Amino acid sequence: MIVRKLRNAYFASRLHDRRLRRLKPAGMQAVATDPRPGDPAKGADVITGRFELAARSLDLGPDPWDAAVQSDRAFDDLQSFAWLRDLAALSSADARDRAAGLAHGWLRRWDRWAVAAWTPGIIGRRLLAWTNHLDFMTAASDTPGPLNDLAASFAAQAQHLAGFAGDGWIDGQADDGDFAAATALIVAGTAVPGLADLSATGIDRLASATTRLPADGGHPSGSPEIMANILLRLIEARKVLRQGLAPPPAFLDPAIQRQVAALRTVIHGDGGLALFNGGSAGRAIDQSAILRASGARAMAAESLPDTGFERLSAEKTQIIADAGTRSSGRLSFEMSAGRHRLVVNCGAHPDETTEWARVLRSTAAHSTLTVNDRDAMRRRPGNENTGIGTLRTERQGSQLAQLSHDGYRDAFGVIHNRDLYLSPAGDDFRGKDVLLGGPAAFTIRFHLHPDGAASILQGGDAVLIRLPGGQGWRFRSAGADVQLEESAYLGRPERPRRCQQIVLRGEARGPETLIRWSFLREGR
Repeated sequence: MIVRKLRNAYFASRLHDRRLRRLKPAGMQAVATDPRPGDPAKGADVITGRFELAARSLDLGPDPWDAAVQSDRAFDDLQSFAWLRDLAALSSADARDRAAGLAHGWLRRWDRWAVAAWTPGIIGRRLLAWTNHLDFMTAASDTPGPLNDLAASFAAQAQHLAGFAGDGWIDGQADDGDFAAATALIVAGTAVPGLADLSATGIDRLASATTRLPADGGHPSGSPEIMANILLRLIEARKVLRQGLAPPPAFLDPAIQRQVAALRTVIHGDGGLALFNGGSAGRAIDQSAILRASGARAMAAESLPDTGFERLSAEKTQIIADAGTRSSGRLSFEMSAGRHRLVVNCGAHPDETTEWARVLRSTAAHSTLTVNDRDAMRRRPGNENTGIGTLRTERQGSQLAQLSHDGYRDAFGVIHNRDLYLSPAGDDFRGKDVLLGGPAAFTIRFHLHPDGAASILQGGDAVLIRLPGGQGWRFRSAGADVQLEESAYLGRPERPRRCQQIVLRGEARGPETLIRWSFLREGR
């Protein structure tokens, strides 16, 4: 803590600022690396002063840089110019004027080091946004002044980033901000005269971050959204290196191949991401653009054993399951049939100040089993042999994943096992939940995507789910009563939607309680 305070005091000093600004770059050039398209509708909102930050629409007025933004994630989105891609998608005179005004406002208010706005991740994302849309930001001016001002600030931020070490840079997990920061240093070597040496620093830091990724190509957090962001940064780094600054290092192409295979594993038939470990579904058009830009032909993996996912796929049916190693929604799964999601997790909200953010982290917000209405606990640090396991078998085209976790052992003496079976034709998906131990009350939830319509059939022992287009799936269970209740879906957290959930409740009296259930496609 003392070291951090001393370091920050130096960063805030005039001495550090003068050191960063010794280079007087004569302009800079755009470096287009981001393959994702912007959203013109969101860009039009930015012109009026309304920004979508951390999945919330905030009216920050004509000058957002002094606005009080309570959420850390919203502040990150604002400071990293995440909205610039949407503004640039308009390509209108008003949009160009607004971009120039916002860039000038940022330079006036935030150009000197500030602890919140100059973290490595924010700087990295901001510099990448600037180089991707530099021509758009400066098109409204007939003089070189705005471009030179941006170049001077870019150089200062990049040099601060290159010299930064310690908290907030490469940590134990290497988050997506670390990859953005390393990639920004690589881009800086091309974008600004006099910064070519920073490319080597960026390559070294990108390599260091990549070595911290699981061997299966996922991410330690288990978040599909972070996986997509990291793959994007690797692709951006490779693109700028291929443009002639330096040959891409040997680690980069294999890393991209691994990341592509892992990302495909957690993408549904609609092209969006599965909802696990704090991530959102995102836009299918973004995932498609990232995968296309990768140039990799790697197919989806059946298992991501290090990251903790299993994928069952047959015909057009896909099951993506949490293997129980990370999230509070242990052994939850999502199911899609063709381009339609059927069973989902509720999602997540990036704004940590909202009630949504707290509620959606709960085990009950996932399609899995809870004990005594409590969240499953994470694995205890240093205790790796606690009964969690995964076994996968395939026979004549059928697939079976047998999963287990002990997140309720300490509190209630209960272990949860879940078997997931998918038929060769993809029309018969069955599950078996087993509770070892007890006594305890259990609840099993299957959250349904809001595009489906569910109804309990006469007799009360089955639920019929109709997907868009008319395809039907029939749910049945044995060992617990079936109910249909309300739920919420935040696959796109900026637009929460009501949905339904199938709920099974019962009592585990020990030593073993078995609940069977199935989703069968109508007309099979």
